[in-house]
Amino acid sequence: MLAGALLLAALSASRGFAGTVEGQVTLGPADVAIHATSVPNPYVGQVSASARTAVAAAAADTIYGVAWIADLPPDPAPPPAPARMDQLGQRFVPRILAIVAGQTVEFHNSDNVFHNIFSYSPPKRFDLGRYPKGKSRSVTFVKAGTVQVYCDIHSDMRADIIVAPTSRFALIGPGGRFHIENVEAGAHTVKVWLPSGEHTTTADVPKRGAAVVSSLMP
Repeated sequence: MLAGALLLAALSASRGFAGTVEGQVTLGPADVAIHATSVPNPYVGQVSASARTAVAAAAADTIYGVAWIADLPPDPAPPPAPARMDQLGQRFVPRILAIVAGQTVEFHNSDNVFHNIFSYSPPKRFDLGRYPKGKSRSVTFVKAGTVQVYCDIHSDMRADIIVAPTSRFALIGPGGRFHIENVEAGAHTVKVWLPSGEHTTTADVPKRGAAVVSSLMP
């Protein structure tokens, strides 16, 4: 019994040894351009309420990339609730969406026009067909990777869905910084996706505290 108690205590302690990974990337012109040049069309369907919603959503969308730990096993818990990618003002909102492998994405149409969402990316190929305002269609993303999403009707619409292998990921905002929490101690592979390309480095995560990914810093 004593040996079992000691083993249980050791396992509990090891699970508690988790640190963070912090880093910063430089956002180049190609990265910033996804929001600077992706202007919503406020007159789609000539519906003023939708126009206001589209413009507000576009202004609030300030995600430029995703960073994640690439070498961890899948999460033992079930995937999170479905995420949502809207179609507002003839654009995807958010422009970049990060999810966990196994998670479902609901593609909602808030525009007063039809959309036809599809992807030819190897992690998940799909074609949702045409559907009108107020309707949603869902896709489950089982494999990790980057999925480029388009509209077959509106060629200027583009989004990227980053399917991380686990929930150990973080979004990258305007400052280029990211902070991944609750990472098990040890050496890990860190990947960063930006519109301009993907970067890979390593991080030696301490049992307590933060590992700074200096090779990705400006």
